[in-house]
Amino acid sequence: VLVRFARQLARLERDARGELGLSGAGEPTRVSVAVNADSLATWFLGALTRVPGLCFELHREDEAHTAALLREGLVMAAVTSSPDPVPGCSVRALGRMRYLPAATPEFAGRYLDGPLPDRLPEAPVVVFDRKDDFQDGFVRRLGRGAASSLRHHVPTSEGFADAVAAGLGWGMLPEAQAGPLLAAGRLVLLAPDQSVDLPLYWQQWKLDSPALAALAEAVTRTAARALRR
Repeated sequence: VLVRFARQLARLERDARGELGLSGAGEPTRVSVAVNADSLATWFLGALTRVPGLCFELHREDEAHTAALLREGLVMAAVTSSPDPVPGCSVRALGRMRYLPAATPEFAGRYLDGPLPDRLPEAPVVVFDRKDDFQDGFVRRLGRGAASSLRHHVPTSEGFADAVAAGLGWGMLPEAQAGPLLAAGRLVLLAPDQSVDLPLYWQQWKLDSPALAALAEAVTRTAARALRR
């Protein structure tokens, strides 16, 4: 709590010095943000280009854990899956990121020739890291316990998509990444009638900060075009 308060106070002091013309020549306004890897790889960077003059410090973290960085005072804002505001923060809905279960045609022919609920839990799977429960959650939706223990950990969003496209395993891919691969025939949908929508939210410190306000507006506008309502 004290760390978060101290950093918020420092942010207000820097903003006030800037408005009074007291900042050092060329001193950048630094904004720290926590963002999940899939947003970072698909739509989030486009929002940052709409706010020139700011210096960004990005922290990549799972969307279920970015709020913890806000709570610890390590970042000023975060893209998170939690609609519950961190103490001292405001929250607004951004939209839903759709995920599609996919694999290569060769992988599907080898491992998934049969009823999907029976075969998918035994097929090799790609996961982001040990916090990633997304693939297991999809298997549970099919009425089974969890995805296979034969799993490959690929801790980058681009690397994850490349691993699935290489036939290393099946995985849940963001719609923006899966679309071109599906259109090119490099991937096939494992369950065309099933997808998973992940709601995303923007949380930030409750400060009258021009930098944070400008960033929030840019993120909200970009998300409105990139994400599903």
